[in-house]
Amino acid sequence: MEILLSARVRKFLKETFFLGLFIAVIVFAWVRVLFFEVPFSLREDSLTLFKTILTAWIIMAVFRMSWHLLLHFITALRPSLLYKPAALRWMIILVLSVSLYACQAQTTAKGFTVNGSTGLNTRYTGMVPGETKMVMNGEVLNHTDIPLGEKFTIINEGIKGLTAKGKKVAVGCSLLITDTTGKTILSEPDLFARNPEFDKDSVQYLQCKVNTGAPMEWDELYIVKVIFWDKYGQGKIENTVRIRMIDEP
Repeated sequence: MEILLSARVRKFLKETFFLGLFIAVIVFAWVRVLFFEVPFSLREDSLTLFKTILTAWIIMAVFRMSWHLLLHFITALRPSLLYKPAALRWMIILVLSVSLYACQAQTTAKGFTVNGSTGLNTRYTGMVPGETKMVMNGEVLNHTDIPLGEKFTIINEGIKGLTAKGKKVAVGCSLLITDTTGKTILSEPDLFARNPEFDKDSVQYLQCKVNTGAPMEWDELYIVKVIFWDKYGQGKIENTVRIRMIDEP
């Protein structure tokens, strides 16, 4: 407890926190401005900002600790390294081996993309889409104005990362439509509930058809959220887009 309350530790935590905070806020603001078309959610954005700050703080703390330990280690070994070139060679080989292993280590794929034309936001974990788009009447959309009563499709192409059991994969698909106040217009917990299994070699894309109509109203905005998840694994793809209902063209 005394170590945690010492002046040096408090100074270390304070310096790394403010440095991490500075970097996290800049990165978060830059990404938010870059993807300004993504619907704003106070809860999700606040949670993302908190995670960004915490991650940046941890990275800064680990980096500084590692740097100081490395300097201390090199200082302690300097006399022996000067007189034992073989030890230096083995040390270099060890560092390179660890670095190579770290580069080759498999990590869970995670990220997000935003379609610049429609603002379609795609977040994924485990499952990775190659391309995400919106299609209506056989044409790829570059806008989000949907005639009331029409239907469109959200498509994730080039899917990778599904967990297979034998020769089968299983996928779930939920659909949620809300208005700008958060009121639920439509909620489907699993559109694939009846037939969730597919041949693993046949799944090249995942798509969800979205129908519009009552109680939607003309010239109103709605948030469409589609989630695909791997029923045999932990993968998930979440598509979110804001659409505007228009009169028949």
